[in-house]
Amino acid sequence: MLRRFLAAVLASAILTASVPAARAETKLRFALDWIPGSTHAAFLIAQQKGYYKAEGLDVTIDPGKGSTEVVRQLAAGLYDMGFPDINVLMEFNARNPDQAFRAVMSGYEQAPAAIVFLRKSGISEPAQLAGRKLGSAPHDSTFKLFPVFAKRNGFDPDSVKVQSIEPSLREVLLARGDVDAVPGQVFNSYIALKAKGVKAEDIQYFMYSDHGLSLYANSIAVSRRFAEQHPEAVRAFLRASVKGLRDLVRDPEEGVRAALTFQPLLNAEVERERLAIAMKCCLVTERVLKDGWGVLDEDRLAKGIALIVQSYGLPRSPAVAEVYDPSFLPSRDERMVR
Repeated sequence: MLRRFLAAVLASAILTASVPAARAETKLRFALDWIPGSTHAAFLIAQQKGYYKAEGLDVTIDPGKGSTEVVRQLAAGLYDMGFPDINVLMEFNARNPDQAFRAVMSGYEQAPAAIVFLRKSGISEPAQLAGRKLGSAPHDSTFKLFPVFAKRNGFDPDSVKVQSIEPSLREVLLARGDVDAVPGQVFNSYIALKAKGVKAEDIQYFMYSDHGLSLYANSIAVSRRFAEQHPEAVRAFLRASVKGLRDLVRDPEEGVRAALTFQPLLNAEVERERLAIAMKCCLVTERVLKDGWGVLDEDRLAKGIALIVQSYGLPRSPAVAEVYDPSFLPSRDERMVR
């Protein structure tokens, strides 16, 4: 009896030793820039389809409260990775070199920044904004670049009357005709104006990217601590996120479904329209289709830093290497979205 018992124990020990230990998943807290929607679909798809899990990651995705807050949270180590506007990150690093951290992958290859107006205004070129009334929150990131936009397009920014307004009233006042134009992210302003009863054909805009300001925007950034302690997890997150974007390019409707799964109160038609605009202008541009998702051109980034330093009146100009670290990027073949 004892012999049989010992044999069973030995057999169990051998079997246990032959089974490899389960790989521990690395926990990763990811902060979006705003309320989750279809423009965040690459991350939502990657989470819902298990792409992060397959890379050994346990990813938590949380809503954000704007890029300024995401940058603060990443600097403080409250989140491991996030999706802030890289221009906000530049400003933070310029003012806080001891807390500086970097973006590791581009999200929006072109910034969605635009000056939005209505057809009835009669405006057809940027210079016609001179003498008009622009409604904006004082610290709006698009508005802070407006003086550079104006000078690049041949008119004096001081010739524009600026009315300080709450962000939530921006499209309301434009629809009512109380202001002639507003700065904003093109897909969000477009959707907000339609919700106020403005017809699609009556909504007009000047994209900054079409008028001399070719800027990057929301990018994947990583806290200094997480980058140092978990470099392979950073690389894994980027690989899985590209897979999510690849699925989105193949079937944009999958992005809408992923957004509604994450946030059931969203309106499917609104998210469908928002995503179509975002993919065309900013997310899946010709450059992305040619060179893959995520890489930032360092010469272009340097010019963007110079613009931000000038527009924001920053105390110093951070070097490209202070803002962007390409060492975590997947290979070019892995970054291709088609």
